[in-house]
Amino acid sequence: MSERQLGPIVGATLLCRDIDEVSRAYERSLDYSVVESFILDSKQCRFWGTPKLVGNNCKLLAAADGNCWLRLVEDPDCIEDVPLKTHGWMALETNVGNVDKIRKMINTRQFEIIGEPAYLQVSDAIKAMQVIGPAKEVSYLTQVDGEVPPFELPMTSSISAGLFIPVLCTPSREKSLAFYESLNKAAGGLKFQTKVTVLNNAWGKDLEHQINVATLQLDGKCLFEIDEVVQAESVIENPQSLPSGIAMVSCVVKKIDQVAENLGVSVGQMDNLYYPLSKAILLKGPSGELIELIGD
Repeated sequence: MSERQLGPIVGATLLCRDIDEVSRAYERSLDYSVVESFILDSKQCRFWGTPKLVGNNCKLLAAADGNCWLRLVEDPDCIEDVPLKTHGWMALETNVGNVDKIRKMINTRQFEIIGEPAYLQVSDAIKAMQVIGPAKEVSYLTQVDGEVPPFELPMTSSISAGLFIPVLCTPSREKSLAFYESLNKAAGGLKFQTKVTVLNNAWGKDLEHQINVATLQLDGKCLFEIDEVVQAESVIENPQSLPSGIAMVSCVVKKIDQVAENLGVSVGQMDNLYYPLSKAILLKGPSGELIELIGD
């Protein structure tokens, strides 16, 4: 097996109409804390190609285990996302120590419950619930109790922990998987069919309806999950700003200068707490999603 080029997942960025409302929800319901608050400068916004965001608020939040993975960007004029109905980054799967405890903590005025805690079809070592947050982001809050071969998954004893599976909604599983396999430069992903209850509910499908899914294992006990939903609408774009909802996902990549040269993209120099390494490149995937690759 060749060496994986991607992983671990660094985090994700939410585009927020009201950054304080979103921040409070994570702090009060999921025991997150604000690590840094700052104003977006022209350097960061040039890198993203988002001149409208210069001078806007940004917050970095850490889960209860100290993992600073959640970045909030404010755009009061952004179009509201439509959960589970658009292509691009559809959901964020994060590690929790006890999903039943989380269920009791969550303020349902801040997070809409769309899936009560339950063991997953793929394994009785995974228990998860699903919610829609205040930026219309979907989150899978997942308790992992043991090994789940062939997947490499993290476990935690903390109330909340890091992002380990960004879930992509795509019109073509084949194209999306091929794109991320080419970036990962490792053994191919897994393709299978499974029921995804929150998607079946959102689209009025039979609860046993099977969806084309793929997973791609990354370093750091992280995965990409790719769900094929042909009928979903395109990513909601905001002119000179970021996409609505889950605006982008960030991931470590090895040999970033070589990757940038091969793809013909420029490398940005990064210097805030969200970035574990000093360089980044920004790509748009085949479903219109933004993926930020970070290296040194």
